[in-house]
Amino acid sequence: MAPDHAQDLSSLSQVWWMVAAGLSLPVSIVVFRRIGRWWLSDRPIPAPAEGEPVVPWPAWFGLALFIAMQLMFFVLLGGYQAAASAGLLPWEPLKIPDTFSPGVFLGQVLPPVVGLVLVARFGRPALDAAGVRCGTLRKGLLDGLVAVAAILPVCFAGLIASTVFMELFKVPVAPHPLLETVQKAPEPWVIPVALVQAGVLAPLGEEFMYRGVLMMTLLKQVGILWTLILSSAIFAVAHVYAEPQAVVPLFLLGLALGYVAYRTRSLVAPIVTHALFNVLMIVGPFLGGR
Repeated sequence: MAPDHAQDLSSLSQVWWMVAAGLSLPVSIVVFRRIGRWWLSDRPIPAPAEGEPVVPWPAWFGLALFIAMQLMFFVLLGGYQAAASAGLLPWEPLKIPDTFSPGVFLGQVLPPVVGLVLVARFGRPALDAAGVRCGTLRKGLLDGLVAVAAILPVCFAGLIASTVFMELFKVPVAPHPLLETVQKAPEPWVIPVALVQAGVLAPLGEEFMYRGVLMMTLLKQVGILWTLILSSAIFAVAHVYAEPQAVVPLFLLGLALGYVAYRTRSLVAPIVTHALFNVLMIVGPFLGGR
């Protein structure tokens, strides 16, 4: 890529980040003012309008299922890469980036499908508790839009602070493999595939695992405040291997995703929030900036 063209793309990326954060900032200010008033009032976290979800599965089952789904993802991903490297696959591995390998897609799809089947064995109440229902679809979509607008400027600020801190103490900063692929791969099919992977598969699978199974299981044992903190911390730490500087913003994102899942008792709003957040992250590298 020519230097002038690269500089133009980098400028476009910077404009994109500023526009996205600027458009989201008014919503973020309104939401966090309300959070501040709630915090000073010393009231409990508002419960869902339909009441606390009743989780029918035992705690040991929920924790074991969450761990099994996580392990399944890494086994599928690592197993495919190992088999391809050893020449054990019955076909010549496709010359595609590792971030788009069949192992990645299997790891994103198969664990939540298996988990959904196992949760469904407890009946319709279990699916309702896990948020596998539309609820009021229009309200879920609106809640998701508000949540992503509210948390986006805060996540950007957290990412900048984390990156500066890591560079100050000489800790390696690594871009997410998917974002790096989007930035560097010249093939035209990369962007659509990345959008499907990050904007569809990841939100569907991760929201079921983290907000549907893990968060609801923790809610049986501790209050909603500690449930949000613990599930968000696990969500952030689970992504350290891919992008260590994003731990703080992912923790903040996890809090937003967890709260809208709890309040709406549906995964629609957190899936919308998660999908929009990931899509926004992809567009930046596509425009030429990291």
